[in-house]
Amino acid sequence: MYGKTIGGVAAALAASLAVAGAASATPGSLTFDQTYPVASQLCVKASSGTLPKRLQASQSQVIVACSTLQGAFSPLQTTVQQAEETFANTIASDKAKVAAVCPPANAAGRPACRDARTSARLANHAARLTLREAAQTYRDSVESNRLAFWNTISSLRSSS
Repeated sequence: MYGKTIGGVAAALAASLAVAGAASATPGSLTFDQTYPVASQLCVKASSGTLPKRLQASQSQVIVACSTLQGAFSPLQTTVQQAEETFANTIASDKAKVAAVCPPANAAGRPACRDARTSARLANHAARLTLREAAQTYRDSVESNRLAFWNTISSLRSSS
């Protein structure tokens, strides 16, 4: 009796950790299947002709909804990945500029060094804001697309 309870608790804990791991992933790092796990399974069933009974008559419409969801996902993922890359490049470039202007020994007081550090901080801040905006747009769009997809599927179920 206790073995089943412990096994159930362990399974629930493993599932919650898997969800927490996916939730902590950076925007754009997950695949379409990871971002939309249930929808992607439904799309596979639609393309293989094994939809649930209430959706079988609407197979072509489900495939169109799947195409729309997939088509909207790729540009979102690309945009947020480009923002992440731009942010990383900005940080690296600014580090190199500061290192070139500020020699290691007693450079903190030099005006050129202070200016380079100030410029780097401002550029890094701007790049960070751009990345945050891209990530937020990604999350908002993914959720909006998810809702639109399931509203479409729900209307197909009720019309059957």
